[in-house]
Amino acid sequence: MRQLLDSLKVFTDRFTFNQKILMLAIVAAGVLSVGMFGAWLKSEEKTVLFTNLSPEDASLAISELNKKNVESELTDGGTTILVPEGMVHKLRVDLSAKGIPSSGTVGWGIFDGKQYGMTEFLQNVNYKRALEGELTQTIESIQGIRAARVHLVMPKPSIFKKMQAPATASVVLTLGQSSVLSPNQIRGIQSLVSGSVEGLELPNVAVLDQYGVVLSESYEGEGYGQSEGQLALKKEVDAYLTEKAETMLARVLGPGRSIVRVDATLDFDRLEQQRHSFDPEKTVVRSEERSEASGAQDGNNETSVTNYEINEVVETVVGEVGDVKSMTVAVFVDGRYGEAEGDAPPVYTPLSDEELQQIQRVVTSAVGLSTERGDRIEVVNMQFRAPEEEEPEQGGLGGLPLPGSLPQVIGKVLLFGLALFMALRLKKALGDMMGQQLIPQGASREEFAETKSDLLDTDESVTSTENKLKEIRDYAGASPQEIADLVQAWVHEAEGAAASPRG
Repeated sequence: MRQLLDSLKVFTDRFTFNQKILMLAIVAAGVLSVGMFGAWLKSEEKTVLFTNLSPEDASLAISELNKKNVESELTDGGTTILVPEGMVHKLRVDLSAKGIPSSGTVGWGIFDGKQYGMTEFLQNVNYKRALEGELTQTIESIQGIRAARVHLVMPKPSIFKKMQAPATASVVLTLGQSSVLSPNQIRGIQSLVSGSVEGLELPNVAVLDQYGVVLSESYEGEGYGQSEGQLALKKEVDAYLTEKAETMLARVLGPGRSIVRVDATLDFDRLEQQRHSFDPEKTVVRSEERSEASGAQDGNNETSVTNYEINEVVETVVGEVGDVKSMTVAVFVDGRYGEAEGDAPPVYTPLSDEELQQIQRVVTSAVGLSTERGDRIEVVNMQFRAPEEEEPEQGGLGGLPLPGSLPQVIGKVLLFGLALFMALRLKKALGDMMGQQLIPQGASREEFAETKSDLLDTDESVTSTENKLKEIRDYAGASPQEIADLVQAWVHEAEGAAASPRG
């Protein structure tokens, strides 16, 4: 360490005070720049802690984060809080334990307090609020739903069954950004609400979104509002039959050599028939009546009446909904391609009529076409256009994926460029300062070079090359510092000549 300090002191003593100040400023600027960019690159990105907060919940959350010395940021008009990504899960658990954010809904916990002196009316109101709150919390746990409100209407029970009004419910959903609920999810919400409320049937549950659009199906009238489900069933049948035919042709003709489209017409009419059949040979005694009478003249009379019931069979036949009424099939098939000479394109040859008829018979059997229903099929042989070759998409630089996020990559490139720039500037500044230190004050580089050149002047009497070399080696061994100064002066002279414009 002592030797290192001595060497550093000898090195710094060669510079003037101004040169030392300049050198320290350059080093400090480089260290400060590297430190600032390093801290910026290491800073953790922020992510969403809570969103859609009320002003009260946002104030409580910021207050708790400040107590924990957590750096936070408010966005979206004060409704969204951003925190460092690595702490988001822990902070959510800690704030949830303190009731932040408040859900705004009450559940069965409304009955945890004392209920002394509460009237029956208030008990019913609290029961309805608790049931709505529990349903709201359950619906909000479904993925894609940001908020929900449930409104229940539960009429008072009546002693007359015909006068009893049915229970109804309305569910208003606030969906997340780009979230869409499927028909099965909407029907699941209806089933959840109807199954949680006594006397509430599924058709009496209406589901709306935040824009007032009715999401649930309407059940007013027989078959009303079923068009969407019918269209989905038709698409499913068409896709299933199309896949059956295309996969079969792909195994024979090759992939991409055939196109099949199936259009099935489904029958959605619901038919109910009731049949009554009687069998006279099978009878059953329904009732029997006997009477006896006695008289002086006629004596005893006995009368018997027997009623028979004929055997009756009642059948109720309900037609299947969604049965195939008719079907049409369109098939495009490619031909054969033979080898061509040189760079010429392959020679196309269409399929024969016999081959097309075979394809038609096979597809007819595969999709279940029926001539009795009037089904039709068309098979057309046509040359397919060769698909254009698409250039593969390149990601990153030269097809290589960029590591990390784009801001981090840009920051690293800038940091590397700044470090290289500072190193080059420092090297140039040190070279200039060393050159100026070696040149005496008031002398130019040319004069310094000439002065040092005189040191190597030899006597004219010495003409032998070997003698000149010997004298130079002897002088270099005796005065190595002067030789080093001379070489450095030559280098600076060469650099100055290269930098100056040529006339």
